Amino acid sequence: MSVKLSYRNEDDKCYGATGMAVAVVVFDGEDMLSAVDLDAEADSILEFANDFYFTGNPGLSAKAAWNHILKNFNLEMAATIANVMCRNMVLDRTAVSAEIKDMLGKCVLDEGSSWCNLEEDETRRLFEKNYTYLYRVFNHRGVQEVVHDFANALKRRRRMTRLDVIEQLRALSML
Repeated sequence: MSVKLSYRNEDDKCYGATGMAVAVVVFDGEDMLSAVDLDAEADSILEFANDFYFTGNPGLSAKAAWNHILKNFNLEMAATIANVMCRNMVLDRTAVSAEIKDMLGKCVLDEGSSWCNLEEDETRRLFEKNYTYLYRVFNHRGVQEVVHDFANALKRRRRMTRLDVIEQLRALSML
């Protein structure tokens, strides 16, 4: 059986975008977010600030630069996992299949190696930690209500700035 992650329709895309926005907020990465654009191409729905694409700064130590890159990799990984989880768990009310989880894990392994020079076991641990955390997030009824509200607002507005996202997802901090 072939696994496809492409969006089935606009609702599916909207909930994928919502999942990514939730991940950015719960992983404290909203300072890296510029906007969420439902009309963008699938790989450009989240618009990140220029700092996200950090390529190095001679004024920073190698350790500080690596930590910054690792944080951004972790945020990107969380957004990818959350995209799939939100679509499955909240929109479709089904579990993420083992096949899809395995495919996500394999994609992350390649990225962990190229982005951060992480060893396979380091990337797997990070993936499992994020996956488990996000599973609990999207399994929470209160989060699901916030997700539905956000998805409806995004579908209506089509584009939300960083401040719009923070305001709309403010309820997450109360859960």
